[in-house]
Amino acid sequence: MATATLSKRAKPPKPEARKDNPINAEYEDRAKKLLKYAMSQRGVDFEGLAKGLGAMGVEISPRGLENKISRGGFSSAFLLQCMEAMNINVATLPR
Repeated sequence: MATATLSKRAKPPKPEARKDNPINAEYEDRAKKLLKYAMSQRGVDFEGLAKGLGAMGVEISPRGLENKISRGGFSSAFLLQCMEAMNINVATLPR
């Protein structure tokens, strides 16, 4: 009876942290700066933005919001929610 030989597969590459990729880090930094700029232009602080987000159903504390923005790794959905909470129309798209 013949026995099948199992070939050893190479291990998959170790995943690299998103922040370690320079292009991702650059765009995360740009998103953070865009949001902070929008806040300064509207005269909105973290407490005011947290209240605006809360009115939309996005519950986050002012401190949690500050931490999330300072890290810069937030989703595009979160960015759009923040813009809407500040009454900034970034794009007119069909819903």
